Amino acid sequence: MMSSDGMRLVRAMALAGVVGACAMPPHAYSAAGNAGADSVAAMRLFEENIAAIHGRDRPRYLATYLQTPALGRNGPGGMLLGFENWSARRDSTWPDTLVARGLKVLPIAPGVVYGTYCYTVTQNDTTSSGVSERIFVKTREGWRIAVTTAFGLVPGAPARCK
Repeated sequence: MMSSDGMRLVRAMALAGVVGACAMPPHAYSAAGNAGADSVAAMRLFEENIAAIHGRDRPRYLATYLQTPALGRNGPGGMLLGFENWSARRDSTWPDTLVARGLKVLPIAPGVVYGTYCYTVTQNDTTSSGVSERIFVKTREGWRIAVTTAFGLVPGAPARCK
């Protein structure tokens, strides 16, 4: 049987997958009243996640994620699931620099917030840019990142984030 946090992740992933296809206007959830509080809480966690990278603080960084088999990680190689098998738990490298700009959040449903930002990262004299996304979920332990993505731009392509 899946935990309630796992079920919340499944619901969040389903919601994120259909949000673009839905005709639900952005104000529909806002009328529920918790959208503002959820957005503020998710943005705090978002900023904490980026600050942990800047501080090269692995325990602090990992604490921002849902630590279950339902953690979703997506990028050009496709979707992977799970916290235990995530290379970030063992990897001892950090980017030389990370510029995260345009952090934005969008409340999807009570306890579920989508976030995105544009990044430029330099590691070992290689600089790349792209877009990263997060899905934040409210758990009994507080807000956690349930899905994380990173999609780099084609080498040489100009960053176009707004």
